[in-house]
Amino acid sequence: MPDIGINAIGMSVPKIILTNKDLEKMVDTTDEWIVSRTGIKQRYVLGPNGRLRPIVSAAARTAMERGGLTADKLDFIISSTVIPDRFCPAQSYEIAHDLKAENAFCFDLNAACCGFLYGLACAESFLKTRNIKVGLVTTAEQMTTVTDYTDRNNCVLFGDAAAAAVVTNDHPQHRILYTELGSTPGLCEDVIIGGAKELLQNKKTDFWFRQNGRTVFKFAVSMIKELFETVPKKAGIKPDQIRYVIPHQANSRITEAAAESALGKGGKAEFISVIEKYGNTSSVSIGLGLHESWSRFHKGDYILLIAFGGGLSWAAALLQW
Repeated sequence: MPDIGINAIGMSVPKIILTNKDLEKMVDTTDEWIVSRTGIKQRYVLGPNGRLRPIVSAAARTAMERGGLTADKLDFIISSTVIPDRFCPAQSYEIAHDLKAENAFCFDLNAACCGFLYGLACAESFLKTRNIKVGLVTTAEQMTTVTDYTDRNNCVLFGDAAAAAVVTNDHPQHRILYTELGSTPGLCEDVIIGGAKELLQNKKTDFWFRQNGRTVFKFAVSMIKELFETVPKKAGIKPDQIRYVIPHQANSRITEAAAESALGKGGKAEFISVIEKYGNTSSVSIGLGLHESWSRFHKGDYILLIAFGGGLSWAAALLQW
């Protein structure tokens, strides 16, 4: 069975920065309140006239350039998104068009905040079982499109962004040792975004993002701890060999509580956070964390990626640098 791994990463964000000071003018909140409860100081937003397609295509081009990959060599594009610009064509086909990747098969997936890891797992399976060599896993979200800016609890959370990774079985530089996917569908009503009918019937209160924050918090902390303990063992290593953990960047309180729970008093792993700069970008957040930390990793490091999200979904991927 061939080794599968990631050879390059790319990211892109919109030009507009929405700071906490900006939000103070829009809703009853303060910079101090936002930072103390979320860890977020700013986020990038598309704005009412922005489109997701240009930034995800830009992230894909960056990843390909860094990986020395030309469009004609791409075998597939898997794109994770909750809110694409259009329902049809799928975002992955738009990316393929922009890149001129004429030979790639394409599809989108929606696993909420776990989408990047679900995409990596799908890519891993294709590269193990089909006669193909290389593809792109992209993730792009515009959560601000489904954010109610009169809701002081949720509107401070979200930003827009895109990331892309080159995944290959042809001399991979950073191996994917193990992937794990799962769900807890009994909690499917705890994170909700409405659909087109709500918009067409002018039922915006049923369309906006909403969640049961307490349930999500408990679920996330518990799941991160469980995956931190079980995934390394399934890959044949010990949890204390993990050097870095990149969790989904939902809220700094979740990351801090999960790190404390998973590591106890003697844990060695560093939990990486980029939420201060980008906010919660749903399925993009682990890609952003991977991109921002790329130069910090050294040969032999074990990096554990852990996500949780609507569904409720959960996923993990263990990498060796």
